[in-house]
Formats: sequence, structure tokens, C-alpha cells
Amino acid sequence: MMRASSLAGLLSLALLAACVGGEPTAEGPAVAAEVAPAALLQESWQVRMSVDAARARFEQHEGWSALFQREHPTALAAFAATPAEGRGLARVHAELAAIYTQGVGMGAHSARHVYGTDRMPEDPPQVDYLLGEAAALVGDCAGARAALDRLSGADPQLTAAAAWWRARAAGETCGGHVPPDAPLPGVLSTPLTPGVDPGLPVLPVWRAPDAAGGVLELAELGALSSLAAAHEAAARAAAPDDGPMIDLLLAPWDLPGAPPRAVSVPEAVDDAWLFGGFALHPADLGFFAALRVDGIAAVGAWAPRSALAATLQPAVVDGVVQIERVQDLAAGLRAQLLAQMVAATGGVEQGYHRPFADLALLSVLRAGMLAADAAGQYRDAGVLRVLTLERASGPLADPVFLVSTAAWDAGNRSPLRPQEIVHAHLTRFPALALARYPLDALHIRLGRTAAPATPLH
Repeated sequence: MMRASSLAGLLSLALLAACVGGEPTAEGPAVAAEVAPAALLQESWQVRMSVDAARARFEQHEGWSALFQREHPTALAAFAATPAEGRGLARVHAELAAIYTQGVGMGAHSARHVYGTDRMPEDPPQVDYLLGEAAALVGDCAGARAALDRLSGADPQLTAAAAWWRARAAGETCGGHVPPDAPLPGVLSTPLTPGVDPGLPVLPVWRAPDAAGGVLELAELGALSSLAAAHEAAARAAAPDDGPMIDLLLAPWDLPGAPPRAVSVPEAVDDAWLFGGFALHPADLGFFAALRVDGIAAVGAWAPRSALAATLQPAVVDGVVQIERVQDLAAGLRAQLLAQMVAATGGVEQGYHRPFADLALLSVLRAGMLAADAAGQYRDAGVLRVLTLERASGPLADPVFLVSTAAWDAGNRSPLRPQEIVHAHLTRFPALALARYPLDALHIRLGRTAAPATPLH
């Protein structure tokens, strides 16, 4: 665990250059071409944090150091010990909610393949419960109804749970988190204390005999969904006046079928919602959320106020995202932002400048991925996702994005990389083990029937 030092503060950002790449130099980079309006980048957290006084709040607190390094358990404990940093605590809880939400997606996609596309004759009828639940969790209400209707009378122990899911799937909208009063095993029925991540002490599973004489364990993914909901509620409790910011942080990571969140950027946004994150400017958070609601039209609509929308705008031609252009723009924005940070420190490059600029490069790639998804360009969004993944190390290795990649891979019927990602994160987020049940089942089933699909590279 990192401890605070005196003048340098808890996090010596100059030393991060050795982790992310780049050394401080006496002379800054050459003047870079303008990719985004310079005025918008002047308002980015990276340029503003080039002023020592603005950065001090984050250098001198262990929670911010840990969050910058993506060490959520350490950050959670540090913020819990500092009541004045309620927004930092809320941000960690919001990111935990997003991680567990994407874990639900990974488990649901896996279940829909293994007990749908790849179903075997020996599977017991109880698998239709998990299949129906998985479909509901990703917003496929019709698929949920079809699976749950086949389940009738299959297993008395599933009666109450199946009835609850059947009622949820009865309408046209069935996505969103599982509430605390759902009659499902393992659901968190009491609010979380802000500063605590209890996980799922006992992983709830249903057991059913299969035709081969064995016992099949089916994960209750609703419990993991309820954990995500509990962390979102804890975030709101930690920062009760900042509900719109929590919505903006979570909007890009909601599963399909979840109710749309309001796209509203407050006039004044505290730096706690931005520091070390992948939104450069407050309006970038609104842009991310708007992509989910308004589609690719959000790029043009938000370009006058969002640094990332403005950066991407030249890459959108006739409603189509040109992914090669996105890569060029990402490199260009990095250079422009680095030049503006150097100018803000009197023409001398500091050690934290390059890590900050590297975050901005990934911000453009991630924004391009979200825009391509919004435009219906599934494969192009996947290419940008993989390009982002290839750069995900050190402070760039965001668990929210990594677990979302595991969910995306599972949706592509490719369990190998998700298993590696989940294994690497289980120590910090042990509740993800619940989503491994269907993921591992998919891996085993594909190993028996065919060569596993190769992840997109």
C-alpha cells in the first residue's frame, strides 16, 4: 500500500512517467497542430492540473493516488477515512458499480451462448432459468419470455425466482439492475455502507442434475446485478448532491435495455469527477451519455462544448466513423494537449505531462469506440476497443474498460481473453467469480464441440 510522503504528496506524478513512458525534458515538444479547439483543452483537467495549486489536492491524498493507479480497494478505504472527500468515495463506488454491471453482461452473454446457441441434449430443463434471466438482464424481453415459458414445472425451487423474472419480462422493457426486494438468492437486501465493498460472501448458485449423472451449477446473476445496484446507491449516498454526475459516469456502461439516464451536465463540475479519468472536459461526460441516447448525431451536437466530440468530428463522414482517422486524431490530440500542458508550466515539460497525455490518447480511442457503436459499426468499434486494450497498462489499465472487454468477448462467443481478464481482477473484485460459472461452462463446451473463437485482434 502506498503511503503519503511529505512535500511530494502521496502520489509523485513525476515518477509515473517511468511507469507509463516518457521522461521530463528541459524543452517541451514542438508546437502541435490543433486537433481540438485550444480553448476547450485549456479547460481540460490535464491542463488545469499543470498548475501546482490545482494538483495539490490530488497529490496529497492516498485515495486519489490509488484511484489514479486503478487500485479501487485501496482508494475505497482511503476515501472512507476522509469524510471531506465524499465525491472521491462516490466515484469509486460508481466505478465498482460499472465493473459489476459489466460482469453481469459477461455472465449473461456467456449463458446465452452456452445454453442457447451451444445447448446440448444432456442439459437439464433448469438451464432455461439462467437463459431467461440472462436474456432479461441484457434487455431481450422476448427471449426471456420464451426461455422462462419452457421452464414451467421444471423445478419447484425455481418457482418464485422464475415467476419474478417472468413478470419482469412481461413488458417491452426488462433491463436494468435487480432491486433489493427481488426473491433471488444472494440479492443484497440492505443498503451498503459507503466505503465498503462486501462482494458476495457466498456465491449463490442453483444446482440441477444433468442427464450424464452429474450436477450442474447455475450462477444467480441477479445477485451480481444487485451488488452493482448497491454500489450505485452507495455512490449517491456518499455524494447526495451529485446525482447527475453519477448518472453521467455510469451511462456508458449500462447494459442494453437499461432505462436511459438523463444527459445533464451541471454548470460547475468538481475536479473529483474528472481527475485521472477518460473525460478531459466536463462536457465529455455528457457526450458519452448522449451517444447512448442520440446515436452518432451526438458527435456534431456536442462538438462545440466537448473536447472529445470536437476531436472526433472530422472522423465522422456521412454518419460513419472512419476508424483510421480516429487513430490519427488520437495521436494529434495527445501532442496538442502535451504542448498546452508544457506551455502552462512555463515551457518546461514535467514528469506527469506524458502520463496525462497518454490518458487523453486513450480517451479519444474510447470515445471513437463508443461513437462507432452508436453508429452501428460493431466491428469498427471492436477494432478501436482492441487498440485501446493494447495500450492498457499501469494507470491506463482501467478495470471498468477491461471487464467491459471481457463482456464484449463473451458476446462474441470467445471465452479465452475474458478468463484471463477475470482471473487478473478476482483479488480486487472477488464477486466477479459468480460470472465465471457461465463463462467457464462456455469454455468447456466450446472445447468439446469446436475450436474456440479467436478474439478480435
